[in-house]
Amino acid sequence: MKKIIAVLSLIAIALGMLLIATKPRVLDKKSTGNYQTPTLFVHGYGGGYGSEKNMISDLSQHAGFRQVLRYNIDRNGNISSSGHWQADVKHPLIAMVFNDGRPNDKYLSPILSRIKKDYKIKAFNAVGHSGGATAWVNWAVTADKEEMPELQRLVTIAGPFNGFMGMSEKTDVATIKLDSDGKPDTMIDAYKHLNDNKDNFPKNIDVLKIFGDTGKGSDGVVPVNSVRSLRYIVEQNAKSYTEQEVKNSKSQHSKLHQHNPLVNQVLYNFLK
Repeated sequence: MKKIIAVLSLIAIALGMLLIATKPRVLDKKSTGNYQTPTLFVHGYGGGYGSEKNMISDLSQHAGFRQVLRYNIDRNGNISSSGHWQADVKHPLIAMVFNDGRPNDKYLSPILSRIKKDYKIKAFNAVGHSGGATAWVNWAVTADKEEMPELQRLVTIAGPFNGFMGMSEKTDVATIKLDSDGKPDTMIDAYKHLNDNKDNFPKNIDVLKIFGDTGKGSDGVVPVNSVRSLRYIVEQNAKSYTEQEVKNSKSQHSKLHQHNPLVNQVLYNFLK
């Protein structure tokens, strides 16, 4: 009898193992990519990957943050990519590099559509420095977002929304004033476009604006009031709107993205 019981026990164990082995595999939520929120970086005019890599590298020191992809866009809008998606990275970091050094908002949508389709991404964060900041805001107020993942958090760094120093002999953007709502008393054409389309800015987005002041009302390239004029465009729709001023030795325009401790800490706190 003991032998029969032992044999039956072995059979039961074997059947149990067989059932486990043949049980249909249920995809973990992590393997679908749905739990991930990537952050896409866009550099400024005349910049490239070098304008993004320090911020990406510094963020990658934190758990859950890692660069996974890099997209290169040529002047005709042709897109190439390198790297590979990693399903176990909660905060994937993606570099977007315009080969001619001129970020163009119309080429952001094809990449966003691609990551939504390929990696089942539902939401994303965006970071732009200088011309990259204006590219993201232009995209936010004008792009058809039907097939896009939803913008969740937007970080603009030193964005020349109402011009930069020396851009025109007709308008001295350094002397432009803002009213209590952030509305400038003079608008350049690019800002008029943002203003005309500001009602299209998506709702429920957290916005963080970072800017530098070297002590003379600008970061050496972009006047403080040009950067701060973003408020008038986005605040009516934004879920939250936060400004971070940098006034230390790394407040100069390009130094804002070059291993800048304050910028990187604020960036991490906002994106985590």
